[in-house]
Amino acid sequence: MTPTHQAALVVARESFDMFAEALAGLPDEALQWRPEAQNTNSLAVLAAHSISATRFWLGCGAGVTKPIEDYRRDDRAPAFAVVGGAAEDFRTQFDAVVSELAVLFESGREAHLTAEVPQPADPSMTRSGVGCLIHGAGHLREHVGQAQLMRDLWFGPKSLTIRD
Repeated sequence: MTPTHQAALVVARESFDMFAEALAGLPDEALQWRPEAQNTNSLAVLAAHSISATRFWLGCGAGVTKPIEDYRRDDRAPAFAVVGGAAEDFRTQFDAVVSELAVLFESGREAHLTAEVPQPADPSMTRSGVGCLIHGAGHLREHVGQAQLMRDLWFGPKSLTIRD
């Protein structure tokens, strides 16, 4: 495992632990709740999407590439359609992804980091392997922050006022 893959694994593990902490103790109904604001998602959707996106992007950084259009159709779309779920179930899924990445990253090489991962269907998503790792880790941490905010909102006001 390269030091870069090791660092990405540490960030993924810490991030999923933080996500699990944000879900801990919440009732199942809280995982389905969405603030009354445009373009918001439930905690269940954020968790499912974080799992699929992390698996995709960090996998690309270790040589497991997939066309982005396949990811969007086969993994991303179903994640955004998730209904139901419990905090404990997501914790199990988070742990499983980290375990998968640990095994995958054992085969991670410098060549994976420097290789271009082309995405012809969406060239804006073409990155180097290390770019995929950074993108995936940053994307995951962004959703961790959203989950933490959603937890705070669950225990506070249930709606948001959007100011012009």
